Amino acid sequence: MPQYLADIKEKEFFIEGNEAHHLAGVARHKEGDTITVFDGKGLQYTACITRVQKDFVRGELLEQIQIKKSAISLELCFAPTSRTTLEDVLDKCTQLGVTSFQPITTARSEYDLSKKWEQKAERWNQIILAACKQCSRGEVPVLKAPLSFEQCAARLGTPSLLAYEAEETHTLPWGLDKLGSPKNLSIYIGPAGGWTDEEVTLAARSGILSVTLGPHVLRAETACISACAKLL
Repeated sequence: MPQYLADIKEKEFFIEGNEAHHLAGVARHKEGDTITVFDGKGLQYTACITRVQKDFVRGELLEQIQIKKSAISLELCFAPTSRTTLEDVLDKCTQLGVTSFQPITTARSEYDLSKKWEQKAERWNQIILAACKQCSRGEVPVLKAPLSFEQCAARLGTPSLLAYEAEETHTLPWGLDKLGSPKNLSIYIGPAGGWTDEEVTLAARSGILSVTLGPHVLRAETACISACAKLL
């Protein structure tokens, strides 16, 4: 059953704007129909539509749906290589269960994220939302504004791993065990050209553990999806 993002209050839900237009105008739902609604923060219900107007839908909550969550709250810190590959990563990794996305710029980054960020973020948040609706996920991941790798590495408090193509011994399970099987984790994925020696050294000094994703050198977007799939 398709689900719709709603404002949930006590025993009712309210849907406005484009989401309401899609529900009533595109999906052709009518008063009396049963649908699934979610608030994007972890609440999800079956619900009955009681009123449909232009760009506005309201209804009654019927039963809360128990949402299955991943054991790890995972932040993906990645250096996008292009708009197309970035959007693919947002879509696939949302479906896998990533909690937040932190785009980063590195020494070998080629794709400039900073230009017209607000316009880009609006589109990309819609891609994330669409992925949540497609996979019946109750919590919408957060898309954060871009930071440099140096800024990210300087943050304190979150256990972190860095996927490094030159690492041959230390695996993701090793890294998780070394970090004490944390409930919150950041995974760093570099650009197409890989990490510089200086960045790997900076990561180590910041307590970020370098790990291998396997015997093959993966494309950046494949590395994002592979790492998240293995961790979640």
